[in-house]
Amino acid sequence: MRFALVNNERIEARKGIKGECQACGFQMIPVCGPIIIHHWRHDSNCNCDPWWENETEWHRNWKNNFPKDWQEKVCCDDQTGKWHFADVRTPKGVVIEFQNSPISKELIKEREQFYGEQMVWVINGIIFRDNLTSKEFWEDPETINIRLSHPRIDIWRKKSRNEEFFKWKYPPKSWVGVLRPVFIDFGEDSLLWVKEGMGTKQISGVYILKEKFISHYGGV
Repeated sequence: MRFALVNNERIEARKGIKGECQACGFQMIPVCGPIIIHHWRHDSNCNCDPWWENETEWHRNWKNNFPKDWQEKVCCDDQTGKWHFADVRTPKGVVIEFQNSPISKELIKEREQFYGEQMVWVINGIIFRDNLTSKEFWEDPETINIRLSHPRIDIWRKKSRNEEFFKWKYPPKSWVGVLRPVFIDFGEDSLLWVKEGMGTKQISGVYILKEKFISHYGGV
């Protein structure tokens, strides 16, 4: 985790200090190696939040687009008493979950039910971007075997329409039935906003600039 409580203040990990988990209250120790991202970990085998995944540079870079006070926010269900850390929660109640690793269909459903309708997903698509081709490529017999190394907006954009169609070679089936908006980050300056078919063989979507997504949700 990026933050722990030190004297009741949310502090980032650094050597020589100890903190407490802002949710469960267990002691946290800083992990500040020369290679790994500086972070806090529980000083026990505490299963604090089972939804939490190890933070990568991709996670950290995305979170840095939003104020620190919005990051790693503890969200609690008043009726059940259950709580989880949201990657980003805006003052308007929008929860943005940055998903880097594979996730089960059951866990997707649980998160969406917990965070509610004001939740959006941002998925790291770099690891599977070669698995996705646009309709104009897979309909053309001469280029049907082409795999794009990255989504080029100037190639995929159709002049007559904003919506585009894509085909998966190996669709991420766990995402079938996802209810909240899904944005795929292929490492470019735009996100693919999936409109229909997430997790199926064919999807449709539109590209939006990352800076537009960030500003829409109050980031900088």
